[in-house]
Amino acid sequence: MSGSSRRPTLSTVAQRCGYSVNTVSRALRGDSRLPQSTIQKIREAADEVGYIPNRLAASLRSSESHVVAIIIEDIENPHYSHLMARIELELQARGYNVIILCNNRSLTTEKELAALAVSYSVSGVLLFPQDSVGTADGNTSAVQLLQANHIPVVIVDRAIQQQDIDCVRVDDEAGGYLAGKTLAQLGHQKYLYLAGPQNNTSQPLRQKGFLRAVNEFVSSDQKSVRIIENTVSCQALHEGRITRLLTPLNYSALVCFNDEVAYDCMQALQEEGYQIPQDLSICGFDSIGSDIRFLPRLSSIAHTKGYSIAEYAVKALMNRIEHPAAARQDIVLPVSYYDGGTCAGPARLHRRPSDV
Repeated sequence: MSGSSRRPTLSTVAQRCGYSVNTVSRALRGDSRLPQSTIQKIREAADEVGYIPNRLAASLRSSESHVVAIIIEDIENPHYSHLMARIELELQARGYNVIILCNNRSLTTEKELAALAVSYSVSGVLLFPQDSVGTADGNTSAVQLLQANHIPVVIVDRAIQQQDIDCVRVDDEAGGYLAGKTLAQLGHQKYLYLAGPQNNTSQPLRQKGFLRAVNEFVSSDQKSVRIIENTVSCQALHEGRITRLLTPLNYSALVCFNDEVAYDCMQALQEEGYQIPQDLSICGFDSIGSDIRFLPRLSSIAHTKGYSIAEYAVKALMNRIEHPAAARQDIVLPVSYYDGGTCAGPARLHRRPSDV
């Protein structure tokens, strides 16, 4: 094939080994009716010319690509990157390959990525939706585009409003409640909550559960809860002034929508001389430090061990692929508190580094 810009084809292999294109095709599919010696010779010829099967063409013939698309908003968040790695392992064990389509926080719309997945003739889609599923115009919804093309889809790690889509998620409201209850039982009365994106359906659930626990376990005349919206905290992080937003410490416990923000806050405060948890308790969500060993320890809320989001999401998708008419599943995984040592009793409320 030297001097040619064309990729090797079945005809190329046939010319190399002297068999017909049909025999070559059968041999590369492992047709047991052919002698093993013939199959071996043809496969050796295919290796010599560098022949790679056209999986897309094969999928168009068979209507089964054995490729699953993961559509995600934020690939930089370690929680998602680790989750996608686990999903890929689960899918590979079932004979599926993976393509990852990322919209980089709205640089590309979910609908465009869904259309791209359809064009690849994928067997199914695992969608980490950017917005609340079911609230968009039905004609522009990525989910409805996939469904119109009969592509099985499962929503991952989000609560949804639409009633005809499979969903796998953690119990976000119970997670928020567990964070609030744990801190209240440690003696905290004054809190700062850094909210998540308002279009993320996990955000109101976590906040609702957190406030419910604080109201239940802290007397009304003693409690104080300040909530900072995501747009404000993200802007402060971007501009390098998150410490200014977090101080003075007129609260003793900081609850963050996810670990990514919690780590940013913890690092910024420690650089200013604050000690965690002596000066401030910090609790996040996702427990990414449990899987990424080089990260500092962080107290966090996440799915209970033994309830893998990746495993349940892949099982739900396989069920939808194999049983298209099956009843819709809303799989809600239990949560646990993981003590990373960043939550303790409120020993030194209002303390500043200069007070040492």
